[in-house]
Amino acid sequence: MPLSAIDWPENLNHLVRDIELIPGHNGKFCCRLDVDVDPDTTLLLNEFEAHARQRQVRIKLAGSGCLRGEMNTLLGLGSASSADRSLAKIRISLHDVVRCDCSDETME
Repeated sequence: MPLSAIDWPENLNHLVRDIELIPGHNGKFCCRLDVDVDPDTTLLLNEFEAHARQRQVRIKLAGSGCLRGEMNTLLGLGSASSADRSLAKIRISLHDVVRCDCSDETME
């Protein structure tokens, strides 16, 4: 029996508020965001990625519903865009993404 999806951490919601579905090459959808992160956020993201490995992640959307997919490995893209406390730019991405109603049982 597959493990249920784990919820994206609330304290990291600001990173995925602009997330959108992108058509993938295999007829499925994916999501991809490049975000600036500080050292504390980098640690939280890496800990969550390790916890989410080979499981689906459910991201609650601001309006209604959720996106559910498997999280890819975080990818470092170099220096942050701004010179504030940000350490680096990181790509957060998911594959095989579907819209769902935020329950473990039902997916569109």
